[in-house]
Amino acid sequence: MPTARGSTACASAPSTTSPSSIVCATGCVRMVSSTWSSPLANRLHLATLPTALEPAGRFGAAIGAPGLLMKRDDISGPVYGGNKVRKLEYLLADALDRGCDAVLTFGAAGSNHALATSVYAKQVGLACHAVLTDQVRTPWVATTLRWHRLLGTNIVTAKDRADVQAQAAHLRETHATSPARLYEVPWGGSSPTGSLGFVDAGMELAAQLAAAGISGPVRVYLPCGTMGSVAGLLLGLLAARLPATVVSVKVVPQHVVNAAAVLTLAAAIQELLPPEQRSRADHVASSLEFRPEFAGEGYALPTPECIEAVALAEDLAGLKLDTTYS
Repeated sequence: MPTARGSTACASAPSTTSPSSIVCATGCVRMVSSTWSSPLANRLHLATLPTALEPAGRFGAAIGAPGLLMKRDDISGPVYGGNKVRKLEYLLADALDRGCDAVLTFGAAGSNHALATSVYAKQVGLACHAVLTDQVRTPWVATTLRWHRLLGTNIVTAKDRADVQAQAAHLRETHATSPARLYEVPWGGSSPTGSLGFVDAGMELAAQLAAAGISGPVRVYLPCGTMGSVAGLLLGLLAARLPATVVSVKVVPQHVVNAAAVLTLAAAIQELLPPEQRSRADHVASSLEFRPEFAGEGYALPTPECIEAVALAEDLAGLKLDTTYS
């Protein structure tokens, strides 16, 4: 099974020239108690946690951030890594709690999320249906689709977002047992429930930084596609009382993802947290820095700067990044 690409996270210790640190986020299944007082009694243990926080070494020095650290969520699971595993711990637990026998999810043809959902759904005994839209065909897309075939994912293709909804409705209506037993995992796993996995990640990262003697302020960089990782991480860092700015770099069209939408999702996630873990809305807003200017002409269409960055990361840090989220 391939390791998910483009899911590494990064952080840097304070230098003498800057007051800020920088953090960049990119087996047997058992049930464990949820960290949060949410409607979920349990979450699944799917990921190998905590993921490592490592110095970026030559790569950090090359980009002018000699104290850069990387949060290695790309190796978050023994079967298949990437940031989606944290979300699936909550989502698949919810599916099992509800008595579902299959999951339905969505993505582009090369979606790491759709593949991760299929991998871990199979591991816990759930069938997987994936409605996929087309994207630029790369070797990684071909590999992803090959693994779907081996896993037995029921792939349904869709022309666009409107067709995705039509295909999803048909799958629900015709589900072999009952529509109620087909659990919907949203794009990127980014429901409030799924995003609890990244509230956990924010708390985990804060603890690792504290153990390294870094008390803040820090800057955390990660790509933003479906917003759950960004919103959850933001809330987890705030809950840990770590002075932090989450820098969210847009990788999809502005009408789909923007700062207001991230904050709306964050507010919904907060409803699942105990009162002592919640943060004021103005604190959440002031801790988010949304960066839309680096996206290419379309989803999975890399810019020259992206291609250069991917090559640099592999050459200097041994990281195999993809060209969608890098």
